[in-house]
Amino acid sequence: LTISFPSMSLAADFKVTRAVFCTAIADREPADNPETLPVGQQTAYFFTELLNGKDVAVSHRWFYNNIQIADVTLKIGADRWRTWSTKQVWHLTPGTLKVQVLGTTGDVLTEKEIMIQ
Repeated sequence: LTISFPSMSLAADFKVTRAVFCTAIADREPADNPETLPVGQQTAYFFTELLNGKDVAVSHRWFYNNIQIADVTLKIGADRWRTWSTKQVWHLTPGTLKVQVLGTTGDVLTEKEIMIQ
């Protein structure tokens, strides 16, 4: 009797190719790449491009001044996938936004920070 299991090479090849903050999305791409966000900015977007992750999910874990404020699960629909999450930030005072991109096991694939000032 031979038992075979599907290859787990997907996880080894799975990677984040881009991860950026922006203030808008246009045609599934970041409309800008600001160095900071102004106080009063209505919405912050976090854009992520992934390779080799079809049919898995990642999470965007949002932090403001190191306090978790959101956890957004995003399903990956193809081997090359662009996705994003948003957070209303108009009410936040100057500080630091951080987003961690988490894999299916909770491992941090990448993280980025941006200042609100």
